[in-house]
Amino acid sequence: MNTPLLSVKNLNVSYFGSKSMAVNGVTFEIGPATCLAIVGESGSGKSTTALAISRLLDGTAHTNASEILFEGIDILKASKNEMRNLRRQRIGTVFQDPIASWNLSRRVGKQLLDTFPKSERELKRNKLIGYMENVGIDKASQVVDMYPFMLSGGMMQRAMIAGSLLGNPALLIADEPTSALDVTVQADLLLLLRELRREYGLAMLLVSHNLPVVSQIAQRTLVMYAGEIVEEGPTSTLINSPKHPYTVNLIRSMPSMDQERKVKLYTNEVHNVSSEGCNYANRCPLMIPLCNSEKPKLELIQGVKVACHRTSEVVTLMEKPHGTHITI
Repeated sequence: MNTPLLSVKNLNVSYFGSKSMAVNGVTFEIGPATCLAIVGESGSGKSTTALAISRLLDGTAHTNASEILFEGIDILKASKNEMRNLRRQRIGTVFQDPIASWNLSRRVGKQLLDTFPKSERELKRNKLIGYMENVGIDKASQVVDMYPFMLSGGMMQRAMIAGSLLGNPALLIADEPTSALDVTVQADLLLLLRELRREYGLAMLLVSHNLPVVSQIAQRTLVMYAGEIVEEGPTSTLINSPKHPYTVNLIRSMPSMDQERKVKLYTNEVHNVSSEGCNYANRCPLMIPLCNSEKPKLELIQGVKVACHRTSEVVTLMEKPHGTHITI
């Protein structure tokens, strides 16, 4: 990889009153005009990771890292004013819930232009209308003066995407941008994000729990479980040849998969995160005593990084005939 646009090393996030880490030792890079996806279940730490990068976590969060560098700027040392400028000009964000993202009593255009100096707003307004047209909003010159409650969820999210482009960002953080929308709207918005990334040369950090979504957009994917990375690699390699039992679980749960092809590599137990061993151990039928006593390290195996003591067994099981089930 060339000089990364964003470099994150050993990111840790904890919340006041919680004994467990929300994010623990997460490291990754994003190159210019590339897309990295973070996938995992709710509570895996994927959204916390994304929001920590742009320092948008609430006051109960404590964040530290060896490094968070964006375009050479040390995010952890940047002042509040410097961060406001970065979020306005270089880092765009699309949030998960289109309704919660808006003040429903203020016009769409006014909200999206608020962060810019008054002297720039008229010019930015014209640019905003152009971006709104680009993202598929009909009659954008009228929509810009509407209130959010007058728009559908999909239209609100399109307007949010248009607003995120106003500062000519180098990086777009999309935090589950389609999860609150119906399936047909999700597909349209995902195609839109893919085309916008190509058209504007954007780098993107895409947060999702949906691997089919990721496979359409991201070159690389990072899988998180209980605050930690369990697998990372090229998206196509990771989906076609997963090396971690949890990744297998996610892939075999994809709704598009034939039910007979599912290989069961999980139990129905509620996970109990281990302080010493693998966080996934109590849900994994491949668990051995070592899994509870020693935390596996991320190691490069067949083109992906994976944290598992039993990777070779996972690879063997994935090569078994369809219909294989593992039980405990």
